[in-house]
Amino acid sequence: MCATSMVGDFYRDTWQPKPWFHNFGTSGGGVTLQLPSITREEFDELKRQVLEMKELLKRAKDYDERNGEPECEVDDKMELLRKIAAAVGVNIDDVLKK
Repeated sequence: MCATSMVGDFYRDTWQPKPWFHNFGTSGGGVTLQLPSITREEFDELKRQVLEMKELLKRAKDYDERNGEPECEVDDKMELLRKIAAAVGVNIDDVLKK
């Protein structure tokens, strides 16, 4: 498994137990980009985690490229992370290409 995919798995697994997680889905359109019933503290913590994830994804992609595993991430997983990031106002397209 490449490092980029491993970082994605970590955050997906961290967020999956949260009640809002399943609003994002992993395929197709019609996905809600809102975090219903989330407190300001929860929003701020999620945004902090998303920014942390973005930095780790940058480092993981660099590592994967140096070790011959470029573009090894799973599209559905990365799309889910993109949607969650967008919900807190963070764009990760500069790290993960569509």
